[in-house]
Amino acid sequence: MSEPTRNVDVLVVGFGPAGAAAAIAAHDAGRSVLVLEKTVAGGGNAIYSGGFLFDAPGDDAADHVDALSFGRTPRPVVEAYAEGLHGLADWLRGIGAETVVFDPPPGRLPACFPSWPHFPAGERIAYRVVAGGEGRRGEALWDALARAVTERGIEIAYETTAHRLVRDEDGAVAGLVVTDDGSEREIAAGAVVLACGGFEGDPGLADAYLPLGPTFPVGTPANTGDGLRLAGEAGAALWHMYGFFGWFSFRTPEFASPFAIDFFAPSFLFVDAEGRRFADETGQEVHDRLRALMSYQPHRENRPKLPSYAIFDDAARLAGPLNGLLGTPNDYVWSPDNSAEVERGWIIAATGRHELAEKLGLEPEVLTSTLDAYDAAARAGEDPAFHRATETLVPLTGDTLYAIETWPGVAGTTGGPRHDERARVLDSAGDPIPGLYSAGAVGMVWGFLIDHGGGLTDALVFGRIAGTTAAGR
Repeated sequence: MSEPTRNVDVLVVGFGPAGAAAAIAAHDAGRSVLVLEKTVAGGGNAIYSGGFLFDAPGDDAADHVDALSFGRTPRPVVEAYAEGLHGLADWLRGIGAETVVFDPPPGRLPACFPSWPHFPAGERIAYRVVAGGEGRRGEALWDALARAVTERGIEIAYETTAHRLVRDEDGAVAGLVVTDDGSEREIAAGAVVLACGGFEGDPGLADAYLPLGPTFPVGTPANTGDGLRLAGEAGAALWHMYGFFGWFSFRTPEFASPFAIDFFAPSFLFVDAEGRRFADETGQEVHDRLRALMSYQPHRENRPKLPSYAIFDDAARLAGPLNGLLGTPNDYVWSPDNSAEVERGWIIAATGRHELAEKLGLEPEVLTSTLDAYDAAARAGEDPAFHRATETLVPLTGDTLYAIETWPGVAGTTGGPRHDERARVLDSAGDPIPGLYSAGAVGMVWGFLIDHGGGLTDALVFGRIAGTTAAGR
């Protein structure tokens, strides 16, 4: 390799919320910054998200995150995250993004607020979103971050892939070899911040670490574990590799990415490929519904065999679009009453249960028995099989029934290189790897469960920490 083509103080890999926050923090600390982004635009999963930012009052924030992590995230890291939560609104205001407290709708559909009401912060959790803007709340947040980066004159190298780390004779990270225009070149840097997302877009990594069987990314396809691989070169330790969140999703050959599925009315249920229920379909937390696919309990008649099917009636069809709560990279807007998707054949319509079973290729007796049992439970207001909440138990009504095929759609992973409270990547002995930092979905603080806005908040909190710490080298 020839001499480096560039020399910067802080080199940031990935132009999503974590990368933007790191770049802003390093720049504002007086350092030269270059951001590498392998796609043509950046934004990561933020532009497909609900744009929520999580906060919890006082000391409860640390205890709450510790509980959600099942104690598997070191307390100093949790405390740094909790401390960073409280200053986010002021920091965003400082870059021109005013936030407001989100007033959640009542009920449990399509999502429950707060996510985990029985954990330490309970009902005192607050969610904020960026005020104003058009489109999704996540787009408004991202627009504000991208604008702040541009206003500072921070350079972004698009369509540039981080290929491998450069290390000096003492083992410290000293830059990157990158690929752009089909050729390799070296960029020297005093510090490298990994902020390039998770690994849900890499089938091999998803198969190795996620306990769901086949999965498909419902956000950006660019999260292919680049940060995981780069950190691995330096001997980084790993954490939270089992962590993920996502939705049941619909796949069609017409589009590259699946569509996340949500319901706005309760008259629906899920069955597996044998026509049997396998979970409380509403779940407790919208991010956590896919864990139902891991419930292989010996007293049940079946394991959750894929594909699964969401079955619903006209009331649920007319209540709102099945796709829309979570964004999608596909250039398609779902119809408000789902009628266009019925016409496309994505949603199967049938008169009666027997016909629906035949169209889905299921045993009519099995599916009919399942639907009858669900309706009986709904009329009784009690679900002995899966303990679904009474207020969500509504029988299927009308002559026409609908179904849509679903698969596990992962919106994000949490696992990756372990970092400390200063966002320094750690090796297997627990020591910081000089010159290497990480933030966001490369390796999130969330150890098991996640809250609304947890991913975006992690990106901003540790993005700022990573940029500040890297600037101090």
